[in-house]
Amino acid sequence: MKYRQVKEAVLQELNKPTPGFPLSENSLARRFGVSRMTARRALQELSQEGWLYRTRGRLSTPAPRRFRQGYLRVRPFYEFARAQGAQPKTRVLAAELRPTPTGVREKLGVEQALYVERLRFLDDEPVQREVRYLHPVYCAPILEHDLTSESIHDLLIHTLGLPLTRVWQRLEAVALSQDIARLLRQPSKAPALRLERLTYTLEQPITWVEYLMRADRYYLEDTFIPQGERP
Repeated sequence: MKYRQVKEAVLQELNKPTPGFPLSENSLARRFGVSRMTARRALQELSQEGWLYRTRGRLSTPAPRRFRQGYLRVRPFYEFARAQGAQPKTRVLAAELRPTPTGVREKLGVEQALYVERLRFLDDEPVQREVRYLHPVYCAPILEHDLTSESIHDLLIHTLGLPLTRVWQRLEAVALSQDIARLLRQPSKAPALRLERLTYTLEQPITWVEYLMRADRYYLEDTFIPQGERP
């Protein structure tokens, strides 16, 4: 359908260094030789999908950039940022030995664990808050490293030599608490994606982590082979 071709062309325009915005229904219709109704449908759908903002005067401008997150994939943050063409930055908020909260204690099986809290930025905007507890027997050297630039995932595998053999994880939608919203420069109760993950070496759980990701900056997308999948 013509409106889908118009949508694709506008999406390609968004990736240009200097996109030709704002757009109006009339200018879009003239550019692609389509009806104003077709142009309107394309712009409305792009707005509903979060790519454009539409003003009262029916002009469309780019919405703030969104980042594609592979569906529940384990991927170092800096590698993820490079794949998106974004500039990453990390601020370490805490890195120390702490008592484990009840829920984490049940998963890791230790009274105290290495605690790491980090705030992640893409293009100088805070997009993710990470809280991690690591088993102190297996992961003690982690705190000696520069956690503003080094991947804990890579440190576990390549520096500590721990084979990561199994991952349990859960994704859910949540509302940000006032404190976390302030960190992420969001209003209180703003929507977020919460990813909880427990990683094992052989049968030993060694790290529990919670990611809170801004829902206005992340979306989930994946491609997989359905052979062998069950309904």
